[in-house]
Amino acid sequence: MSAIAVLVAERPHSISGKPTRSRSDAVAASVALAIPQHQVSLWTAGAIADSVARDYLALGANTLHAVECAAPEYTVAALCGPLKTTPWVLTGTRSEAEQGSNLLPYALAHALDRPLVVDVVAIAPEPQGDGSHWVVTQALPKGARRTLRVAAPAVLAISASAPVTLRHALASAMAGQIVRHAHSANTQSPALSASDTPVQQVPRNKRRKVLEARIAQSGHARMLGAIESPASAGTVLKAGTPNEKAQAVLDYLRTHSLVNF
Repeated sequence: MSAIAVLVAERPHSISGKPTRSRSDAVAASVALAIPQHQVSLWTAGAIADSVARDYLALGANTLHAVECAAPEYTVAALCGPLKTTPWVLTGTRSEAEQGSNLLPYALAHALDRPLVVDVVAIAPEPQGDGSHWVVTQALPKGARRTLRVAAPAVLAISASAPVTLRHALASAMAGQIVRHAHSANTQSPALSASDTPVQQVPRNKRRKVLEARIAQSGHARMLGAIESPASAGTVLKAGTPNEKAQAVLDYLRTHSLVNF
């Protein structure tokens, strides 16, 4: 039985501002809990409200570990020590708040010296294996999919579009345990000491301004603009039988490749 650690965090609600669970992290936890014969634990760095922790435990996990973290830039340093012996580490993707950096999976994989697979939508343990190899389905642009064979230890970033159902069991929320740990730099290995260096924060790029239509017209006005007139080389049919007019319309459609019969 292999161990799986899933990184979770709280986020402010977009309207009320109250702390709540992140959907992308909940999807990652649900994907991990659906893998048979694996021990799943949830991990977070920094403060997390008990109500949010219970919401994550309601997904079906038994334990949520909260590691003390002085500041957000020390998140990777706080998690490296407890997770360095865990073969599988799963994270969510970009947070819902504004334009998240999506940097944590990359920084954690670099600090742990592990391969990283992003945009994972499905995980299946290798048949008749010991849990050290997984068959991972990765989402690619334009709806494409790619299957990879990944060996532990590794870091996987689960896509928020993974086809899972988020459950909420009150019994699991109450039965789960919240374990809080004090972060100590002495527990880290020398290879991970460099991750204690705080991340340099720089201003993000300005959000692109949405282009607006130069002229606001009604639907009727736009329809009139799309209709050809004699001044724009169009043809106005006033005389002729209905069959002749229908034939003229059909010829026009064929000329512009709008019909193929």
